[in-house]
Amino acid sequence: MFPNHNMGLQLKRLLREQNIKAVISPTPRQASTSCGISLIVEEDDLPAIKQIIEDKHIYILNIVSIPKKDWKYRST
Repeated sequence: MFPNHNMGLQLKRLLREQNIKAVISPTPRQASTSCGISLIVEEDDLPAIKQIIEDKHIYILNIVSIPKKDWKYRST
C-alpha cells in the first residue's frame, strides 16, 4: 500500500526493470478501508522487493499478506 499513486507506479516500474511480476490493484478491504492502489506480488519475491524499497527510498504504508481467495474490493 502506498501514500499516493505515484509511489505505487514508481515501485511497479522498478520491479519490472528487475523482472519481478507485480500487478496494480485497488487496495483490498482487508488491508485498508482507505481508497488507494496496491501492488499484488508473489510472496517469494518479497525479500527482493523489500530490498528495492530500501535501496530506492520508496515510501510504502504497509505490506499485507492476504490469501487470494479472500480478496474483497470496494466495488463488490
